[in-house]
Amino acid sequence: MRGRVLVLTRSLPLHHAGGMESVTWDLCRALADRGTDVTVVTTRVPGSPAEFSTDGVRVRALPGTVPGRYSRSWWNSSRTAAAADLARGVDGVLSVSAGGFAVLDLARSAGARCVLQAHGTSVNEIVSKLGGRRVRPLLSLPRNVSGLAVDALTYRRFHDVVAVGPSVARSLTRFPLGPAVGMPPVHLLENGVDTHVFRPDPDARVRVAVELHVPGPLFVVVGRLHPQKRVDRSVRLLQEFPGATLVLAGDGPDRPALQALAADLGVAERVRFLGAVDRARVPGLLAAADVSLLTSQWREGLPMAVLESLACGTPVVTSRTTAPVEGTQVPRVDAGNPGDLAAAVRRLLARGRSLTSLLPDRYALSGVAARYATLLGVP
Repeated sequence: MRGRVLVLTRSLPLHHAGGMESVTWDLCRALADRGTDVTVVTTRVPGSPAEFSTDGVRVRALPGTVPGRYSRSWWNSSRTAAAADLARGVDGVLSVSAGGFAVLDLARSAGARCVLQAHGTSVNEIVSKLGGRRVRPLLSLPRNVSGLAVDALTYRRFHDVVAVGPSVARSLTRFPLGPAVGMPPVHLLENGVDTHVFRPDPDARVRVAVELHVPGPLFVVVGRLHPQKRVDRSVRLLQEFPGATLVLAGDGPDRPALQALAADLGVAERVRFLGAVDRARVPGLLAAADVSLLTSQWREGLPMAVLESLACGTPVVTSRTTAPVEGTQVPRVDAGNPGDLAAAVRRLLARGRSLTSLLPDRYALSGVAARYATLLGVP
C-alpha cells in the first residue's frame, strides 16, 4: 500500500529559484521515487494550470493566490484544498515553514502526522537584524516579534519539527522557544543533495571556460543577490586575485549595486552576472569552479549551495555566520575581513579541486528522504 503525503508551501522552483524552494522540491521528488503518493499545495504558478504533475509529484497551484507569497487568499484556499485531500486519506502533512499553519487542526483531526520543516525562526531573524544594524531590516522588527508569538502558539501543535540546520535547531530548543512553549521533538535533518545530479564532472571546466570566457581561476556564488548576502565581499576578493573570474548565478535587488562596485574596482570584465539560472545549469557551474563562496553577514542554516558544491568536488569558503558542515573541512572565516577571506581562498586553490565528492554521506538526499518518510508515517 502506497503512503500519501500532503505538502504545503508558498513557493517552489516553479515560482523562483531559491534554497528553500529547491530543498522542498528535491524532497518531494525523493519521496515520490520511494513510492509515496505526494501532493504539493502551493500558490498560483503563472503560466501553469491549477493542477498538474511533474517528476512524479502532483501539484495543486491555487487560483486567486499571490504567487510565492503568503496572503489571506492563501490561508483560506490552502485550508479548503487540504480539507479535500484529507477527506481522501493522508498519512502525513508536511508544512514548509508556515505553509501549513492554517490546516493543522484539520490534519490532526484526520489522524495525519503533522511535521514542520523549519528553515529559520523569528528568534534568529531578530538576532540577525539586530546584529546587522542596518536601518531598513530594523524597521521590520515589530513584524518578527509578532511572528515569534505566532510561532510559540503554533509549533507545539505539530507532532515533530525538523530543523534544516544546527542554528535553527538551537533556536527551536532554547529560550524563548523550546520547553517554554511545549515544543514537540526537534530533529536535525540537514538539506539533502541529489548526488546523481550534483557530482564531480571533469569536463565541466572546459565547457564553462569556453562559454563564459574564463581564462584563469573561477570563483562562483550561487544564490540571490540581496544586500544581506554581502556578495560585495566576493566581488572585492577579485582585487586579491588578478587572474580570477567571479560567476554570480542568481539575481536580486543588489545586482545594480554590485555592477557599480565591480566597475568602480576595475574588475567588471572579470565578473559574470548570469542572472537567475535554470537549476539544471547549476551542477555544471559548481563542478567547473575552483572555489565556491558564501560571504553572507546573516546567520545561515546550511545553504544548499554549500552542500551542492561539495557534492561536485568543489571546495567552499563560508562566513562564520554559516553553519558548519559536519564531517568535512569547510573554512569558515570572518568574511568581513578581506585578508582572512583571501587567505582561505589561496589555501583552497593550492589544494586544488577534488575528482571525487566531498559531501559526507549524511547529506545525501536518499537518506534524508527516508528519515522524513518515517516522521510522516509512510512506508
